[in-house]
Amino acid sequence: MRTLASICFALCAALAAWGADLPLMFTEPYLMSLQPAVSMDVAWLTSEPTAESFVEFGPGADDSNRVKAVTREIEGLLTVDAKGNYTVPLRVFQQIARLEGLEPGAQYSYRVTSVSASGFRKSMGGFWFRTAPADGTPVRFVLLSDLQLMKQIPQTVRMAGQQGPDFILFNGDMVNDPRKAGEWFTVPGTREEDDKRFFNVLQQIEGGARLLQYAPIYPTPGNHEIDQQDLLRNRAECSREKLSMRIYMQLFPTLYPEQESGAGGKHWYSADYGGLHIVSLSLNRWFSWAATLKPGWFLFDDIQAGSAQYNWLEGDLRAVDKQRAIWVTQHWHMFNRATDIDVPYTDPAASPADPDRMTYDKSADYLMRDLKPLYERGGVNGVSFGHSHVYERYLINGVNYIEAASIGNTYRGAKDPPCSTNLDVCPVADETRFRSFLTVRVDPVRGISGEATQSSFESDKVGFLGRVFDRF
Repeated sequence: MRTLASICFALCAALAAWGADLPLMFTEPYLMSLQPAVSMDVAWLTSEPTAESFVEFGPGADDSNRVKAVTREIEGLLTVDAKGNYTVPLRVFQQIARLEGLEPGAQYSYRVTSVSASGFRKSMGGFWFRTAPADGTPVRFVLLSDLQLMKQIPQTVRMAGQQGPDFILFNGDMVNDPRKAGEWFTVPGTREEDDKRFFNVLQQIEGGARLLQYAPIYPTPGNHEIDQQDLLRNRAECSREKLSMRIYMQLFPTLYPEQESGAGGKHWYSADYGGLHIVSLSLNRWFSWAATLKPGWFLFDDIQAGSAQYNWLEGDLRAVDKQRAIWVTQHWHMFNRATDIDVPYTDPAASPADPDRMTYDKSADYLMRDLKPLYERGGVNGVSFGHSHVYERYLINGVNYIEAASIGNTYRGAKDPPCSTNLDVCPVADETRFRSFLTVRVDPVRGISGEATQSSFESDKVGFLGRVFDRF
């Protein structure tokens, strides 16, 4: 009987992996735009290219206008084999329609429809979004980071969505391994919990939550957006040239039209949303070995003065309308109490005494030497980041540096110093005893204000749900 049961389980898993019983739509729609005052891209993922896909939309409650969706295949996603291992290629298609000629500051209703090759028709409706205001009307966004299927993310993200954000800023690390389709959305036969998969979490509607279906997302890539997570644990094989962010960039093509996913590509962008200028950079590194071991902790994208990313940022900040506030999102922390920040954010070099031992020049830390001065003279108001899964805020020379990544767990270590060691500065706010999220309001008259809100309990039941524990 055991043999028969095991054979049945293996057969069922294999059928799921080979495409049996796949839903036509893997996700609900999600929004992206580099010109959110006048256009909006509506995207959703399907299990086949579809015979037809389109968006019906219009101002207010009207949805009489129709725009045909363009189909793109998302290459590189995997599902499970009969043993539950992610080895089987899964065909996933992105349907994406651009709604243009929109009025700034207006509300639009929309519904999406896909028709399969066999004639099966699936529609999802009742959605709406507001375009960005052009007249400096106050806007509000929520800041999220480092979901990675952690246990407390459903409640935290749901509470963030209940704030009714105009858009979502995401500081990187959406999933653990971007190749695993089951970490992004529900796929039959995969073992991830449904309420922790990325799109499932960020498309919750309970309690009036408004997330990806209602508000555009502006992400930045983290180390977990790199496809080759196995190489980040293989010191002998890992190299910058072998790494890419192909899946991440395919999922968000509106923000990365060049689709240059490999090292040396363009992995940054900016957009204006009302009175705020949003800048998304590509700053990340992470490896399973010690920083002193060859090849060291090398950078996927360069940010030193004179690099392509730095030159773009310098020009971008120079061109910002001086009436707009500026917010930068990046994944690697500028300041943090974690010990990994003791390793300067610069390229490793072989020690003259031992070519297998890597060293780092503290005076050449690109963040402190090049980026921090650029933020200060460029008029940046806020810089947010992730990676350590903590809540910390620093105020240095008029710039707020915030890691609001205590979403599902915390990586605060018992040996972490009381202050950030790279400049020996202490955070003005530091809280990791519970999970939280950050809401930021940008007002042309009152300026920028932020509220960090407790969203869950830990064992000691510190505070209460909904408590604002940090304001700035």
